[in-house]
Amino acid sequence: MQDRDERLRTLADIFLIILEQKYEQEEQKEYVRKVRTLMDAPECAELLSCSLVNAMGYPTPIAENTIDKAVDCLIHFHEDNIENKKDLNKTQKITEKGAVNNFMNECRIALKRFIASRNLLIR
Repeated sequence: MQDRDERLRTLADIFLIILEQKYEQEEQKEYVRKVRTLMDAPECAELLSCSLVNAMGYPTPIAENTIDKAVDCLIHFHEDNIENKKDLNKTQKITEKGAVNNFMNECRIALKRFIASRNLLIR
């Protein structure tokens, strides 16, 4: 995987850099830094970049496979964060991970439907 500093910056990278600079609380800045680590996964970077470009009014297609990989990456990211929570017992961690999985899989379906409804989903 290419180091973040060695690859070209995407629109998503720039958005997160600006967001991190705007936050004043260290906890908020740390969260943005964690999200920026997701950008090391090409599918996450592509999904966020396409989302930003589409939000600006420029229709940009994206592959269904890219969405799946990006959502799987996000699930793993949240599972790692849950696993690192010291205030939760094993049962609570399992419950929270299940909730994250259910929510993210619902988001996956909704995202694919939304993108497909605009004829931008590449199968």
